[in-house]
Amino acid sequence: MDMQVILTQIAILFILIAIGFIIGKAKILTREANKMLAQIVLFIALPCTIFTSAFENEMNITLGDTVFYMLMVLLTFAIAFIIAIPVIYFLGGEKANRGILIVVSVFSNCAYMGFPVINAIFGISSVFYVALFSIPFNLLIFSLGIYLISRKESPGDNRTEESADGDKSKGGFNPKYLLNPVLLAIFIAVPLAITGVRPPYIITEVLKITGSITTPGAMLVIGSTLALVPLKSVFAEWRIIPATLLKLIIIPTVTWLVLRQIITNELMLGVLVVISAMPTAATASMLAIEYNGNERIASAAVFTTTLLCGITVPLIVYLFLM
Repeated sequence: MDMQVILTQIAILFILIAIGFIIGKAKILTREANKMLAQIVLFIALPCTIFTSAFENEMNITLGDTVFYMLMVLLTFAIAFIIAIPVIYFLGGEKANRGILIVVSVFSNCAYMGFPVINAIFGISSVFYVALFSIPFNLLIFSLGIYLISRKESPGDNRTEESADGDKSKGGFNPKYLLNPVLLAIFIAVPLAITGVRPPYIITEVLKITGSITTPGAMLVIGSTLALVPLKSVFAEWRIIPATLLKLIIIPTVTWLVLRQIITNELMLGVLVVISAMPTAATASMLAIEYNGNERIASAAVFTTTLLCGITVPLIVYLFLM
């Protein structure tokens, strides 16, 4: 890997984020339009990117490799939880906020940031690993993540929860969240990649062109979303500082130290380490809104980790993967 190329690619992504931030502040990309663009990226462009990565897979990944990688993904999450839980509890503060602080420290933005950044650093074939990562990610954040966000630990927090659309919600696991185009694309793409089946040229070109929307679209969504976050909310919660250190520095470092003892495939190791160094998942903020968690903490974590990852991700790559 050429560090200059990596820095250039990440700089390009952050310029796109800056454009999104500007058009978000200017109300050119409104909240409603931003939501529509996010849906286009997540439910149309991203599945096409997943298929493209499977069809252009040069890794000759086998079923055994896939199973081993999925076990390493679960180990990556276990490392993050083992580190985050005692640190968050040690920090003290309101018990009701511990769950959301754990979530913002553990769950990475593997979709909107992970796909374009991994693609920029390692190439299109590596995106298939990111696609596989999103399977346990979705399973965990839409089950354990919701539980942590909606759990109330103090007597004064036993209030009735109500979602943004007015429906009463008690949190917990909801299988409907797993029935989305991204996971469906992954479940179809995995056997195609393993067996080497390829569709006609015209289909692959359509998928490639549509999938090319993913990177610029995702960056614009992130930028315009950050434009909606009041700056005063970012600086109002001091525990965002240790949570940010956990997310961007400590957890990726420990992940590298552990996984390098087990994984010999440099690409697999690199993808897992870089994903663990990604900023807080934007999903955390949306779930906080839906399940009556602390939206201020979630939004502030997404804001700060996204801005700072432009410095920390190249640092992690340079120190551990070059």
